[in-house]
Amino acid sequence: MPPNLETRHMVFALFGAIALQVGVGLMALHHFGPTEEMSPAMVMFGFMVLPCGAVIIWLWYAAVWREAQSWAGLGFTRLKRRWLLAAIALGLFSTPTVMLITKVAEPIFGPSAGSALPIVSGQAFAQPVYFLAMVLGIAVLSPIMEEIMFRGLLFGWLRRRFGLWHAGALAAIADAAIHFDPGALPGLFALFLLLAWSYEISRSLWVPVIVHGIHNFVALQSIFITMYYQWFF
Repeated sequence: MPPNLETRHMVFALFGAIALQVGVGLMALHHFGPTEEMSPAMVMFGFMVLPCGAVIIWLWYAAVWREAQSWAGLGFTRLKRRWLLAAIALGLFSTPTVMLITKVAEPIFGPSAGSALPIVSGQAFAQPVYFLAMVLGIAVLSPIMEEIMFRGLLFGWLRRRFGLWHAGALAAIADAAIHFDPGALPGLFALFLLLAWSYEISRSLWVPVIVHGIHNFVALQSIFITMYYQWFF
């Protein structure tokens, strides 16, 4: 399990991470100009890759170096082969399940804004650099960042005070809320609850990181497949 941080240290790490992510995004906006004037690759780099990378470094400082911990102490313990295979299977299973939950809940929560994000455009489809930046930001760095924040730190802190499902649900609500997409809330809540459960039973933060990364990657592929048919047909 993650380090037993004091409440003030956990809050310091989490709120510092959120403030840094917003700050780096604002700096990118100030330096590169409005997103309408930026290339899709630059948008992805400035608003996803850079902020996520900066937050991961911050979390290393706040929760590992500052607390005299190791990455293993944060939750990144050695991953057994059976858990690697289980994580891959859960990742592949999670994407259609989350999409189904989101669709079923649409009459209540409204449509998800995910397909309206600036990362999706016909222009970007033809840019390999953009695709690589998208995969790095959304399928690699973002899952690592979110799992440290919401499963490693927040869920770990809550787990020592509440039961598995209460702690998992509270962490899932917090994680889903920062996506600012009401239509996606039911599906995201289910996904993040699954990630907390996978962390609980595997005792390794690598499992939810892999599940989350595969989920995001498969979701990206579904977007690009849709774009392909719209582009060529």
